[in-house]
Amino acid sequence: MCLNNKDKQKKNNSVLWKLGIVPWKLRYPIVLNNNNQIKLWVCLRLLLISSDFPISLNDPFIKDVIRAIQLSSREVCALTNSQINHLIIPSGFSCHCWWIGTEVSKNFHGMCLNTPSLSILKCNIKAKRDLWRQISCIKFNI
Repeated sequence: MCLNNKDKQKKNNSVLWKLGIVPWKLRYPIVLNNNNQIKLWVCLRLLLISSDFPISLNDPFIKDVIRAIQLSSREVCALTNSQINHLIIPSGFSCHCWWIGTEVSKNFHGMCLNTPSLSILKCNIKAKRDLWRQISCIKFNI
């Protein structure tokens, strides 16, 4: 017996329900399309820019760095290199950037931190020391 895609999806959903997992369907899948414009808020003071995937602001290490810089999570935004091309930047916008595991490719008129990827940074004492040295040299009052 050959199942069509709709029947396969129903079968998979019933298995998920039995496991206690609620399947979700995106109401607006266009939102996940990479061609969408990203508007930066004027209140942003720090951009976290990584190479492959956005860094989670809930990561304990990231939280520690944000706290050390004396910022709130509302003043921080995490992006990827590919998302930079889709930014809508307000006039007169300036923001500090933390380039994580990628090269600096855009100037946001603020200071730049540059570190290896987060997985390397968490395990490498020298890289952590370098990050803290960079942070101590920057005044985050934009």
